[in-house]
Amino acid sequence: MSEYEKNIERLYQEPVFAKGGGVCRSPWDIDWQDEPFSPRDETLISPIKLPGIMKDIWEKGEPTKTSAVYIHVPFCRLSCTYCAFYKKQADEAAQHAYANLLVKEIQSLKNRPYLTRSKISSIFFGGGTPGILSAADISSIMEAIHEVLPLTKDAEITMESSLSDMTEEKMDAAISCGVNRFSFGVQSFDTKIRNAVGRPLPREEVLKKLSAFAKKDALMILDLIYGLPGETEETMRSDIRDAKACGMAGLDLYQLHILPNSPLGKQFKRWGKSLEIAVLQSLFRTAEDELGRSGAANISCTHWKWHPAERSLYNTLSSSGGDILPLGMACGGEIGGVGLMKPMADAMYSAAVRMGKFLPMGARQSSRYRAFYKAIEGAGDRGVIEPARLAKETALPADLLLTPLLDLWKSWGLVTEAGGVYRYTSSGRYWYRVMIRRMMHAADYMLFGKPDTKKKAHWGGMMNMR
Repeated sequence: MSEYEKNIERLYQEPVFAKGGGVCRSPWDIDWQDEPFSPRDETLISPIKLPGIMKDIWEKGEPTKTSAVYIHVPFCRLSCTYCAFYKKQADEAAQHAYANLLVKEIQSLKNRPYLTRSKISSIFFGGGTPGILSAADISSIMEAIHEVLPLTKDAEITMESSLSDMTEEKMDAAISCGVNRFSFGVQSFDTKIRNAVGRPLPREEVLKKLSAFAKKDALMILDLIYGLPGETEETMRSDIRDAKACGMAGLDLYQLHILPNSPLGKQFKRWGKSLEIAVLQSLFRTAEDELGRSGAANISCTHWKWHPAERSLYNTLSSSGGDILPLGMACGGEIGGVGLMKPMADAMYSAAVRMGKFLPMGARQSSRYRAFYKAIEGAGDRGVIEPARLAKETALPADLLLTPLLDLWKSWGLVTEAGGVYRYTSSGRYWYRVMIRRMMHAADYMLFGKPDTKKKAHWGGMMNMR
């Protein structure tokens, strides 16, 4: 028996894993024993060592099979009550200067061996609100991208925007330069709900703009949030009908998270309120039911599509372990097995770019088992887990590790199983983040043995896994 197999045997003697990670009364009523996760052998990289490590990556590093680029545009003119992310107030001169810095940063990477060996299949302009940039600035950034970055022929290039910032002129310019997918943070079509959370346009104008954009030669998707103040099962159904009616290729469905420093988070604290799980579940179940009725296909636990060409490729690459090259300030990514955080301060970022340097302000050495963790996370994010296949792909006993846990979850109604393939039910998709974390903790136990309970991971910096 291998050490991995011994650890798996010990793992299922631990009460939390023997019980499936919680107490289940029904698929929707589970008291999870949840906790944050970070790989046990991840380590922070000393700022003194970082330049040498980055030099080695650029010259000798081995890219993942496919990779993506995240381009951060921190400007936003909206004041959405649920948002607490870093952003800068809109200023045309500052936006133009920042776009020029992005162009310089991209050009500084030209002919770096790591990049020339890469196959970039997705680029994602996130923010902030990238659609706030002028048509000319969008064009100049895209020109630099095509000049420097090794894009695959079918690369997905996505630009986020608010509807109030995107114009026909900007969209036409972006499409002519290769942007082929636009993502709009609609959150809800209902005018009262939109007004309550700081979204400026009424439903009628949202429908009009989206319907016009849907006629363009690019895919249009939108985000919906369930759990917003004033939301009901009927408004949820109406939102999904509206999204399909105006020609959207697909949508992302996200649960509202109350961020403590957001205006909405501060309101909830003042009122002594919290999100009610029963209400969130009711809205989620309603949304999934309406999406099913509409003919939408499920890509992952959060993304649905109506158009056959919609892939949600950036999110897929991100969850399954592809390289993510971060460009711009105040953003993160991972290349060459090193997690990176770019500078938050304008002066630090601009100085680095002007010197022709790609400068992270901090970095961590990823786990040597990163590919294994990411294989589990990617399968969990898609909601389709095939333990035998994971074992074959990773050369680690994922089948022995995961099958007992998945069989328990099957008895709870969270997954179905056929031919060794486990698929999430609707309740499984609702709980998927907790389930991923539980599988990650199981993987950690298998790889390293029983953890030291005195050393705790923290939720800070783990918002994508909450």
